Amino acid sequence: MDRLKCMEVFVQVVRAGSLSAGATACGMSAVTATRHVQALEARLGQPLLRRAGRRQVPTELGARYYIECAEVLARVETADALGDGGPAGALLASAISRPVGQIRVSAPTTVGSHLLMPIFAEYLQTHPDVALDLALKDRAVDLEEEGIHAAFQAGGNPEPGLVAHTLRGVTRVACASPGYLARRGVPRQPADLAGHDCLGFRYDEVLGRWAFAPAGASGDARLIAHNPLAQLQAAVHGMGIALLPEYLLAPEVEAGRLVRVLEAQAQVSEPMHLVHLAGRYVSAKLDDFVRYMVAKLGPDVCPVASSV
Repeated sequence: MDRLKCMEVFVQVVRAGSLSAGATACGMSAVTATRHVQALEARLGQPLLRRAGRRQVPTELGARYYIECAEVLARVETADALGDGGPAGALLASAISRPVGQIRVSAPTTVGSHLLMPIFAEYLQTHPDVALDLALKDRAVDLEEEGIHAAFQAGGNPEPGLVAHTLRGVTRVACASPGYLARRGVPRQPADLAGHDCLGFRYDEVLGRWAFAPAGASGDARLIAHNPLAQLQAAVHGMGIALLPEYLLAPEVEAGRLVRVLEAQAQVSEPMHLVHLAGRYVSAKLDDFVRYMVAKLGPDVCPVASSV
């Protein structure tokens, strides 16, 4: 059987929730539609549909396969629409080139789970045909080897061979619990840190430094953490002063568990970048995702991506 036709039938069945309704949408009998779906299952060696009450719903494999089939069919129809150069063809191409399919995204753990997650939620609400596969990794990723479509990278310069979109840096502010400050006093200038317990941060085996503190004024690091969330909890429990991203700090300050200090010395990290592989076809889903994220997080309204 024609594989594209089988995919079309499968997509219509999933969207309609039943073989009979999907068959009607394709202009064929339920028996014929069943044969088309069975042909795909035979090819894959696993079932794509299962019964849930009166409905036919996709299996775990079927759900993933549906996303990919929908994207393939959208691309085919977009290509066919190019033959109609008139307004009707343009409208059709616009309608069927909507973002469809799965996007594999990588981000640092804390950035992804706290800063980006609310934006991802907004994106998915407005893009019902897109699914995000989020890999949270506190290390550099190899996009090609790991099958990542787009990666958020904190600081530094992106590697050659990537298209990089510059995003805003993260503001970091020093903070401590009210109890700690009552015991040890409130630092008024960076030099005062020499008399305080400063919570250290280690990333990829490199101990981070507080950029605004002069040499010898950073205090004793009685706790060194590999994760900002651990630093956050340490500060809340009165273990010392932490330098934390504003997006983590704000809820704790609002709740009264932490107090900002040395606000005049708040530091902005190097810009983040959203990167993807260069020199390849950029799908509608990836192009739309990048534009959406840059609009939400970029330093300008519509920055231009630059190949690095």
